[in-house]
Amino acid sequence: MIRHGLVLLLVVSACGTDDSGPPAIAKVSGKLGTIAVNNTSIFAIDTTDDSIIELGLDGTMIGKLPTTMKVTGLAAAGDVVGWVEVEGSHSIIQRRKAGTYDTLGTLVFTPSIVATIEGVFYSDTGIIALWGDNGAERLATPAAGATLLGVDSSYAYTLEGTSVQRYDRRMDMKEEVVATAMGATVKDGYLAYKTGEGVRIHDLFTKFDALFGMPPAGYECSLLIAGRAVMCGQYRCLENVTEKLVDKPVLSATSVGRNLYWTQASGTGTEIFTTDAEAKIE
Repeated sequence: MIRHGLVLLLVVSACGTDDSGPPAIAKVSGKLGTIAVNNTSIFAIDTTDDSIIELGLDGTMIGKLPTTMKVTGLAAAGDVVGWVEVEGSHSIIQRRKAGTYDTLGTLVFTPSIVATIEGVFYSDTGIIALWGDNGAERLATPAAGATLLGVDSSYAYTLEGTSVQRYDRRMDMKEEVVATAMGATVKDGYLAYKTGEGVRIHDLFTKFDALFGMPPAGYECSLLIAGRAVMCGQYRCLENVTEKLVDKPVLSATSVGRNLYWTQASGTGTEIFTTDAEAKIE
């Protein structure tokens, strides 16, 4: 694999320098959960105390965000980072935009959130909404239990049971995109989803749909679109070729364009890595 950047010393000890892949840009104590990246920082849920740590894009430790309850969701894009805090049966969404912190109400269950340059999108009981510069705005009224996958300028996409649905942001009309998906993600005009035969890619505009990759049978993973690649845990699907891009199990991953970020367990800590998701494997 291609090496990128320099090894940084953070919190625990020096990161490894073996020849199996790019060196870690950071190592932190404890186990990290969901990771998210915006224009300025890397964020991750610290499962030790259910808070959020912030690092610079080069891996330099910045500190922790001001949280008061258990963090269960995290998303970032542009100049925004948003997260979900839970207490009992109620939740709130917190947001930092351009350095300013805000809180959005009390929601009745644990919402799923997605961040774009428009702001923080969230799904709660019977609602998909955008929390942007003009406050919270309802976009759609999905079925109970819908999981928000992604949002573009025209539609909000959800996984409802095993089907992927889309809701028109102007008229709140529902349309099925694919009937059977074992997992799915939406980004940059594409839907990537898993079936029994492998990973498929679906063009959301032309509706072209094709088998895109075949990770090992029974391999469990969350899908992630990174540039032209679709990541499935350690495996990359690109140009109809499936290869192992990451040598160790992936705890969490995110992407900004074709830049892939992921975390791996390392002893009692967690290492953070980044690479070009489309880079040639050597």
